[in-house]
Amino acid sequence: MATPGGNLAPDKLEGKYAAMAVCWLLGNGCLFSWNSMLTIEDYYSYLFPHYHPSRILTLVYQPFALGTIAILAYNEAKINTRKRNLFGYILFFISSLLVLVLDLATSGKGGIGTFIGICAISGAFGVADGHVQGGMVGDLSFMRPEFVQSFLAGLAASGALTSGLRLITKAAFENSQNGLRKGASMNHLLLFCPL
Repeated sequence: MATPGGNLAPDKLEGKYAAMAVCWLLGNGCLFSWNSMLTIEDYYSYLFPHYHPSRILTLVYQPFALGTIAILAYNEAKINTRKRNLFGYILFFISSLLVLVLDLATSGKGGIGTFIGICAISGAFGVADGHVQGGMVGDLSFMRPEFVQSFLAGLAASGALTSGLRLITKAAFENSQNGLRKGASMNHLLLFCPL
């Protein structure tokens, strides 16, 4: 089958399965940090009993994600999608690192300042998600349909993986002193380990 440029399409596609694995990892990386933050809400509920973190963190995240998507959709023609995706993934990484830094800097103490910091990080996750999800699905839709499917499967798998990871870390530190904090920190530390 000839392409519009007159070139013939390749008989055999090479690297399709490797590309699908990369798409799955990119999808997993897109929501892994946010899901990790959601799974340690038991720790945040213990740390901030009067601030309702299980509700507030989602209420902070969502407007930032929707606002970012709306702005990026309006200015779509002027934006380089690859830079948009890179910015989103870098922001995910920095925000995940800030969760650990904030916990270590405050020595696991609660308070309104720490809670506002966690809320700011939650908003940063929303901005990163707004950059990455639409950009990746848009870029991958110009390629093979299997790549979009693999990316979305990675998104779905990130929730299952972080939940399983939280169950393991919570069980491992259940009877230790300050175990809830240690398990939550270990959950976030494992974000930075390669699969």
